[in-house]
Amino acid sequence: MRDLNFGAVFASLDQLLQAALVSIAIGIVAMLIAMAIGTLATTLTQTRVPALRRAVVVYVDFFRGTPLLVQILALYFIPTAMGLNVSPYVTGVLSLAMYYGAYITEILRGALEGVPAGHVDAARSLGMSRGRILMKIELPQALAVVISPLAGQFARLFKASALLSVIGVAELTLRGQFVMTRTYTPIETWLVVAGIYLAFNSLVVVGAILLERRLVRGRA
Repeated sequence: MRDLNFGAVFASLDQLLQAALVSIAIGIVAMLIAMAIGTLATTLTQTRVPALRRAVVVYVDFFRGTPLLVQILALYFIPTAMGLNVSPYVTGVLSLAMYYGAYITEILRGALEGVPAGHVDAARSLGMSRGRILMKIELPQALAVVISPLAGQFARLFKASALLSVIGVAELTLRGQFVMTRTYTPIETWLVVAGIYLAFNSLVVVGAILLERRLVRGRA
């Protein structure tokens, strides 16, 4: 077995870090959209319209029940086959957002069910409408207890952005493939790429812990 030589990889470290910034940007935008989708879908599950509730169930079951890679390829190649000019970056962000939005919907729905019934009853006794109770009482309390699960989803989303390399998004994994091909250092390249992913995920976890502690102190 040959000795490891990281020199060639470190010479291209600036390219890997630039690609990591692309991955981070994609992850942040996709997570924000996923949060919006999850919040909206969770709100629809609380309506009295059966069709809307069923639509949310279909959405969640479909995106949780099919592989993310298949969704990315379908969302990119089906419009292309129809003659539409689609951006791989837009496709990638939407694919990640819709996939993880389904998981966030279930996280928020479970958190809503954990809101004390006494708080809702007290709001009703004050004459608050169902929508106002949801926005002012239930959702804020639900969001306060899902920091860790949401951080976990963000970390998974960031790692899943590596799948976007299959449609040509110049994120960290694709750039790693270019560096590996040019330097002939597969072991060293993927160790460095893995280290970058691990470093970012660690920052997300630490940030979630600090935010959760701050929220707990604020509610104490």
